[in-house]
Amino acid sequence: MSDITQDLRLALRMLARHPAFTLVAVLTLALSIAANTAIFSVVNAVLLSPLPFPEQDRLVLAWTRMPSTPRWTVAPANFLDWRAQGDVFDGLAAFSRLSLSLTGDGTPERLRGASVSANYFQVLGVPAALGSAFQPVEGETGPRHVVVLSHALWKRRFGADPRIIGRDVRLDDRGYQVVGVMPERFTLPGIGPQTSTPADAPELWVPAPSHDIPQLGSDGTLDLSQSRDTTYLRVLGRLKPGVTMERASAAMSAVAQRLEQEYPSSNLHSGITLVPLREQILGDVRPVLWVLLAAVGLVMAIACANVANLFLVRAAARRQEMAVRAALGAGRGRMMRQLLTESVLLGLLAGALGLLLTVWGMDSLLSLVPAELPRLDEVRVDGRVLAFALCMSLGTGLLFGLLPALQASRPDLDGVLRQAGGGKLVGGGRSRGALVVGEVALAVVLLIGAGLLLRSLSRLQDVDPGFREESVLTWTLELPKEKYPDEARQGAFFQQVVEHVSALPGVRSAGAVTDLPLGGANIWFNLDIEGRPAPSPQERASVGFQVVTPGYFESLGIPVRQGRDVTSTDTSMSQPVVMLNETAARLHFPKMDPVGQRIRVGDAETPWLTVVGVVGDVRYDGLTQETRPEAYLPAIQRSLFLMSFVARTEAEPMALAAAVRSVVASLDKDLPVGVTLTMEQRVAESTARPRFVSVLVAVFAVLSLLLASVGLSGVMAYTARQRTREIGIRMALGAQASDVLRMVLGQGLRLALGGVALGLLGAWGLTRVLSSLLFDVSATDPVVFGSLSLLVAVVALLATWLPAHRATRVDPQVALRSE
Repeated sequence: MSDITQDLRLALRMLARHPAFTLVAVLTLALSIAANTAIFSVVNAVLLSPLPFPEQDRLVLAWTRMPSTPRWTVAPANFLDWRAQGDVFDGLAAFSRLSLSLTGDGTPERLRGASVSANYFQVLGVPAALGSAFQPVEGETGPRHVVVLSHALWKRRFGADPRIIGRDVRLDDRGYQVVGVMPERFTLPGIGPQTSTPADAPELWVPAPSHDIPQLGSDGTLDLSQSRDTTYLRVLGRLKPGVTMERASAAMSAVAQRLEQEYPSSNLHSGITLVPLREQILGDVRPVLWVLLAAVGLVMAIACANVANLFLVRAAARRQEMAVRAALGAGRGRMMRQLLTESVLLGLLAGALGLLLTVWGMDSLLSLVPAELPRLDEVRVDGRVLAFALCMSLGTGLLFGLLPALQASRPDLDGVLRQAGGGKLVGGGRSRGALVVGEVALAVVLLIGAGLLLRSLSRLQDVDPGFREESVLTWTLELPKEKYPDEARQGAFFQQVVEHVSALPGVRSAGAVTDLPLGGANIWFNLDIEGRPAPSPQERASVGFQVVTPGYFESLGIPVRQGRDVTSTDTSMSQPVVMLNETAARLHFPKMDPVGQRIRVGDAETPWLTVVGVVGDVRYDGLTQETRPEAYLPAIQRSLFLMSFVARTEAEPMALAAAVRSVVASLDKDLPVGVTLTMEQRVAESTARPRFVSVLVAVFAVLSLLLASVGLSGVMAYTARQRTREIGIRMALGAQASDVLRMVLGQGLRLALGGVALGLLGAWGLTRVLSSLLFDVSATDPVVFGSLSLLVAVVALLATWLPAHRATRVDPQVALRSE
């Protein structure tokens, strides 16, 4: 202990004696540790921390497996059979997304919710924090009008009133009694077949009996217990203790085979896919976060190499001190311990500062993270993050201090003591060169990765979405079934909104559609064409289904390619019309004019629709997905209670938001307006994740290049100083300044080009992991590899030029006298 105390005191004195060295090293490491800790805090919350459910590994999502997709929603009748025959589960619960208008308590508000079977919270294993969750009676004898609130909604809308239990609230013009409030950490994102969206996390839950799970967000009493064609349920299950995923999948495959034999018309070629709940929630965010952590880890390695170079320079200057210690009897282990104490102490100082920077900058980092990443509300500096920061501090201290300690602890006593009277001590040159080569190589790997991601982002942003997003305001309206029970009232109300908004000053045009572009759409119907034989069920074509009002295509700048747009006169149900997009027209009418043809969307009972026009393709499922066939029906003929609105404006779109709310309030004072965004914001949201990853990796790459260039410049400056006598002799013998410049530049470029070559090999192998994050760009794109390698070479040349230029100004007489 006395030796350790002595080492610490000496280390503190040595660091205090060289404040410039200490400050540069601490800042370099602190910034790197802060970046690593910040990214790790996100990884910890999203990937490493357990879900807030007991025995989370037993929770799974069960999906219908279709020939075209492995995960699709479930039909109610199939769910009942799964629950009856699925003996590998302790319980199966069904739920579907809905939204409800909260009125009577302040400003009307549309709330995200879920209609769930009564055992939903029991399957998750989480009781209510206040009151109680649903009881079996809510799922067996009929729908009681009760509701369970999320903790966030309880605090935000009801002021965390503990007397909320038993209180009535009005949802969609119907009274609901509050029976429970869930715990604060009970969060479950909106779960879809392919992705989970935190922004769609339910704020409340209402019960629905198993035979009455509401369709399309309604909470009516439509009996769908025998329906096997209408799929909209999500199914959550808890496996029995000891049941593996393999055994559960095999058991449910047997159930699917039995249903396929019993109900071939609806269940032909369909199966059951089981997905762990954790995997469903995380989706494809794992590679994104691991790439970021790897990128910031490379920056940390470069920073350690830089500080190691600083320590090597100091070790060369302290060789005489180490020789004296050895001559007085100090062993190599004792000297190494002293030197490592200094480096670890420096690492701990940098870690403390880095942790402080992490806490200060956490809010800024989270503001950059896309909202679609799950569990961001759980990001915090907890014990695991503190342990990570401590390990980073100790690890970096050992990492950058080990090589200098090894070299300094074995001095050449005879050579050092004989040179004690003067002269320069040259040592560690190969080690410093190797560190610079490593720095450049790591910088090349990061730069190429960033280049690929930025090139991919550029390609993604160049994709034509099929509409013009500038100067367009968007919002949603969802009508309560109680007040607007039929399509005629729904269509008339939506048309009124469009007409009133179109009349506002500064509005060029307005319209409405079922689903806005880029937001995803999941309404599909079978397609029949008049005059053609009916295909077999497995060969039957399908088409995306959208309901539009007049003005929608004009407002979004979607061109009408053939025929005409829908108009306010398309009201006759005896002559219903439809429009197709170019993909549908090309697929189903490849060698003929589709205008005037008749199609049927849905089952055999739906009327034939006359095609009156063809519009341009629009990307509904995201910029990375190909356009799909779409059919557009006039809202006055076929309406839905949920519609999204667009209005093209002459000025800033958001300036119109208040006027839109006033228009809706004038038509229905209890109807809340949904999220109001510009179309440009929605487009930006669709590219938020690739933009976030690309920009952050690019920042790390630039930082790594800066660190590598500083390291190269420092090594060359130190080497030039060590070769002062040699340079003086060369110039005394007739060497020109250009010769000296070429010599020093050549040495620096050899190091840089060695690093570039090594970095290219590393990038060739490591960028393969980026393939899943790239769009329309090869992981070995020659333009990126070539241009960024040239950039690193140019930066290295500039970094070497200054010490090389200084070396040419050596006075031979002064250089020789100094020896």
